[in-house]
Amino acid sequence: MRSLSQLRRFIAVVFAVSYPVLAHVASVLDSRALTLASVVVLAAAMLAPSLLEGRRWAYLALPMVALVIAGLLRLDAIALVLFAPPVFLNAYLAWLFGHTLADGSIPLIERLVRLLQPPGVPFEPGVIDYARRLTVLWTAIFLFFGATNLLLAALATPGGLFEAAGIRTAFTVPLEAWSLFANVLNYAIVAMLFLAEFAWRRRRFPGRPYRNLADFLRRAAAVAPALAQSLGRGRDARDRESAAEREFTVPADHPAFAGHFPGRPVLPAVVLLDTVLEAARDCFGGQLAVSGLPHAKFTASLVPGDRGTIRLKLTATALEFEVRRGSERVAQGVLRLRGGG
Repeated sequence: MRSLSQLRRFIAVVFAVSYPVLAHVASVLDSRALTLASVVVLAAAMLAPSLLEGRRWAYLALPMVALVIAGLLRLDAIALVLFAPPVFLNAYLAWLFGHTLADGSIPLIERLVRLLQPPGVPFEPGVIDYARRLTVLWTAIFLFFGATNLLLAALATPGGLFEAAGIRTAFTVPLEAWSLFANVLNYAIVAMLFLAEFAWRRRRFPGRPYRNLADFLRRAAAVAPALAQSLGRGRDARDRESAAEREFTVPADHPAFAGHFPGRPVLPAVVLLDTVLEAARDCFGGQLAVSGLPHAKFTASLVPGDRGTIRLKLTATALEFEVRRGSERVAQGVLRLRGGG
């Protein structure tokens, strides 16, 4: 299973790098053969992961995709396909980031920040607000690139969208210029913006739980399945019961220990409840607005360095939790969620 996952990632990287390069060369050289090769690579990129997983629909789609490509070749319209990926990819990314900004949802980058944060460790001041603003910024960036690519594709000549539709315009853009922006500069600018933002983030929040860019990418890849799962639940995830479990470590330098209690540090119950809520938000997504605490029982204390497990059960009206240190129960209770009565 691990080797299959690595193969899918390798194929995804190969397609991600090869398609825009091949598409750009095909556009600059006005090569029908390279254009066809670009479209085949694009179709393979879309179907390969599902084919490797043995999905029946992907195998059924193969002959239909081949027929569509053959039909476009016969109509001499195969080059029009190259206009689509830069527009739809940016539109999809804008939606991916933007839809998490809706009321009742957690912004995409905030979700990633919470997944990367070690359990029980407080966030640096301002980091959550920064994550939300960064989600807004990337949404705007992808919207800009999507709209710009669509405009340039419409104005491109020869073979642009307006030209193909028989619409004359006073202003046109050389096809090579469209391709340079859509297949090269688009990705290069996004990469430079990401690197610049990462450098600024490291200076603004030096306490982030990763050492460098490579460590950040490795950690982000490790939590990617959990991030995708949280996005897949949507805003109505609480309409059904869900269960989750999260391990945590009580940080020895938590500021709450300074006054609770001097000489005999014990984790305050309110901090433990905050840890439970953070774990629930990481696991289930959404804001999980709490309206009450009808039941809670604390039967043991946690001290610096203790390791524990948080067990959660989420319904439409409540969050049930249990905290254990090994086989010993530390706390259990129920948090009433807003709108749950």
